[in-house]
Amino acid sequence: MAVKDTRPGKESSGPSNVNPKGRQNSGEIKLPWLAIFALAMGMLVYGVAESYGPVTAITNIIPSQFYYLSLSLSFIAAGFGALLAGFLTDKLGRKPAFLIIGGMVIVGTAVFLVAPTNAAALIISFILVGMGAIGAETPIITAIAELIPARFRGRLETIVQNFGNIGVAIVFIPALIRLSFAQDLTAYAILLIAPIIALVVGYWAVSESRPWEAVTGKASEDIKQAWKTVDKEEVEAVNPTVGLGRRYFFITLIGIVQDVAFVWIAYDIGYLYFVNYSAVIPVIGGIMMAVVGILAGIFFVHRLPRKTFAVLAYGLLVVLWAILWIYVVSTGNYSGLPLLVIVAILFIPTELTWSARAMLNPELFPTKTRGRWVSFTRAAVWIISGIITLLLSVYYYPGAATQTSSMFNISTAIVMAIFLAGLIMSIVWYFKGFETGRKSLSGFDIKSE
Repeated sequence: MAVKDTRPGKESSGPSNVNPKGRQNSGEIKLPWLAIFALAMGMLVYGVAESYGPVTAITNIIPSQFYYLSLSLSFIAAGFGALLAGFLTDKLGRKPAFLIIGGMVIVGTAVFLVAPTNAAALIISFILVGMGAIGAETPIITAIAELIPARFRGRLETIVQNFGNIGVAIVFIPALIRLSFAQDLTAYAILLIAPIIALVVGYWAVSESRPWEAVTGKASEDIKQAWKTVDKEEVEAVNPTVGLGRRYFFITLIGIVQDVAFVWIAYDIGYLYFVNYSAVIPVIGGIMMAVVGILAGIFFVHRLPRKTFAVLAYGLLVVLWAILWIYVVSTGNYSGLPLLVIVAILFIPTELTWSARAMLNPELFPTKTRGRWVSFTRAAVWIISGIITLLLSVYYYPGAATQTSSMFNISTAIVMAIFLAGLIMSIVWYFKGFETGRKSLSGFDIKSE
C-alpha cells in the first residue's frame, strides 16, 4: 500500500503508485499466479513425458538391444508434435492448444499402462507422449511471453520451464530405487496426476492471450493497447533489427546444441558409462537443473542482457565439457565418483543454456505467428537432436567405453564440435542481434512483420 508523504511542501500532486520515472512500483503489479501454476504443471508434465522413453530402457521394460529407440524415437516424434502444437496455438489460441496437447500425454501414458509389454503399444505410446510432451512446450512458453509483464517475463520464462526438470527427476525415482515391474507401473500411473491437474487448473485459470486476440481480430482493443495491458507499465519496445530467417536460424541452432547437451549428458552418459547406476544421472540432473534454474530466475537472469547471458551459458558448457574430456583421457576412468561429480557440474551450463533458449525462443517472433515459429524451432531442434543422439548412441554402444578409448574420443569430439557451434552462434548474436530483455514484445506487432 502506498503511503502519502505528509512533510510540509511534499504533498503528492499525482498518483502515489507511480515513481518519478513514471513506472508503477513493482509491488503494484499483480501476476496471474494460478495461471502460472497451471503452466508450471504443464512443464512438469513435459519433463515427465520427455524422460518417458529413456526410463523404459533403464528399467529394462524394453529389450536392451532396442534401447536406442527409447533414446530417440519419442524425441523425433516430439518434433512433429511441436508442428501440430504450433498450428493449434496460432489457429485456436494458446489456451485450447495447451489443453489439447496436454490430453495427448494422458492418452499416450494410458496406452503404455494398458499394454506395457506390447511392442506396438510401446511405439504408439512413445509417439503420442513424445508429441504431446514437446508439443505442450509451444503453447506454454508462448502464453508466458504474452501473459507476463516485461519486467518479470524473463524470470517466469526461466522458473516455469524448470518444472520440466523436476519432472525429469520425479520420473526416474522408481528406476533409482529399483522397484518391481508392477510397482514401476503403479508409479507411472501416479504420474498421471500432474497432467490432469495441469488440464483442470489450466481450463479454469489460464486466460487467453490478449495480444493474440487483438492481432487476430478476436478482441476489439488494438494490439498496442493489448500489450500495454500485459506490461502494466511503460517499457521500451523490442526493435527487431534482424530478419525472421536469421532469427530462426540462431534460435534453432542454439536449441539443437542445448538439447543435445541435455539428452547426451542426462540420459546417454548415464546409460553408457554408469551402467549399474544409470538412473542416478537424470535424478541428479533434474534436481541440479531445477535448483540452478529457479535460483537464476529469482536472482540474476533479469539483471543481464539476454545476449550476454547466452554467451556466458554456452561458453561455460564448452569449458566444462573440455574438463570432462581431459579428465577421462588423462585418467582412463569411465566411471567413478570424480566423473560423476564432473557430470553433475555439467548440468549447471546445461540449465543455463536452457534458460537462455527458453527466454529467447518466444521473444524473437511476432504475436500472430509466434506459436508456429516457436514450433518450427522446436520441431527442428527435437528431430535433429534425436537423429544426432540416435546415431551417436547406436555407434557408441553400451560398454564401448570400457573397450576402447577411440570411441569415447570420437563421440566426445563430435559433441564438443556441437557445443562450440552454440558458443560461436551466441557470440555472433551478441554482436549482430538485438536485445529483448525487459522490453515489450509490442515492437514486433507494431512493425507488422
